[in-house]
Amino acid sequence: MSPRMLFPLMLGSLLLSAGTSTPAAAADLVLRGAFSGTQVVSATESAATGEVNAVLGDDDDLQIDLVYAGVAEGVEGVALHLGSANENGERVAELDADTDTVAGQLRGATVSLSATQAARVRAGESYLVITTLAYPDGAVRAQLDPQPAQLDDFAEPPVEPEEEGD
Repeated sequence: MSPRMLFPLMLGSLLLSAGTSTPAAAADLVLRGAFSGTQVVSATESAATGEVNAVLGDDDDLQIDLVYAGVAEGVEGVALHLGSANENGERVAELDADTDTVAGQLRGATVSLSATQAARVRAGESYLVITTLAYPDGAVRAQLDPQPAQLDDFAEPPVEPEEEGD
């Protein structure tokens, strides 16, 4: 195919793809974690379990949903910390969780982060801790692991140029 014929095809493809914008949500980062006493530094014998789903928006707001059960001593608090999986880190925010409960959930909690804090969350250096009277430094912990982008994250597939003869 001559360059003169290829240019209109490429230009048409570019114009078509310019008309389809990727939603702002594509910049969002999904994070997930599972609560366990073995993740606490130093590990605990708590039998409590649970999970966290979070989304870090491009505005550096972290939206958090979590559920937990089996907290034998009752919850004293839930907090977001910055730190890698093998270290205790600084507390960033206390979440508004029901206290003195052995099971519960928290939906739609929002934490506004600084750009530096958000960068650490994006790097997988953040976690949630559930504290109790017996474990004031954390009965269980869930490291927030960034999840890979999924095909469902994009509104439409990329437009491919047509080949000659199609």
